[in-house]
Amino acid sequence: MTAYQTEEEQIASMKRWWETNGKFVIIGGIVVIATIVGTRTWQNFELSTLAKASAQYDLMLQELEAGRDDSVVQRGTVIIKNNADLQYAVLSAMLVAKVEIGKGNNDEAFQKLSWALENTESEMIKHIIRIRLSKVLLEMGKLGEALTHATYPQQDEFSAQYSIAQGDVYVKKGEAASAKTAYRAALADKAMSSQLRSFVQLKLDNLGKDESGK
Repeated sequence: MTAYQTEEEQIASMKRWWETNGKFVIIGGIVVIATIVGTRTWQNFELSTLAKASAQYDLMLQELEAGRDDSVVQRGTVIIKNNADLQYAVLSAMLVAKVEIGKGNNDEAFQKLSWALENTESEMIKHIIRIRLSKVLLEMGKLGEALTHATYPQQDEFSAQYSIAQGDVYVKKGEAASAKTAYRAALADKAMSSQLRSFVQLKLDNLGKDESGK
């Protein structure tokens, strides 16, 4: 996968891939298993469950777009409860967390993101969740835990996002030198968009210069 500049672009890319391939991957797996088991009734049941979860998730996206936050939370909660073994539950938990963050409900957002992290096998989604968890924990004042999520060793194309998250934690901790190092590491990513680069540079400039002029 190519490097994406912001978390929102990463999520948008994930969504596009899922809409194009995700359903067919799951359906394909169900068909193969059903063929091995030889139970057509079970196959039809699983396909029906998947179709219902897909439809409900699509409604969630529409409600999020329309700003109907309460409906997003309610529908997402039902999807998670009824389809905990499907990827739709993980994606729904992430959307619910997004709404809760916007409402300032960091505890609820943390719970949903933690559940999503434990219940997905997608490394890309795990990276997005860890970065979001770092931000939520930062808002909650849990700086040690926030830094733990922000310093995950295998970062891949998310390295700049992790570095930014690290810098934000160090700023909150009052460790300007470490924050500058983290922001500079993010700026070293040649694939970073100009908009995000300007944003990070502003964070770095706001820290001022030390005695060495850096």
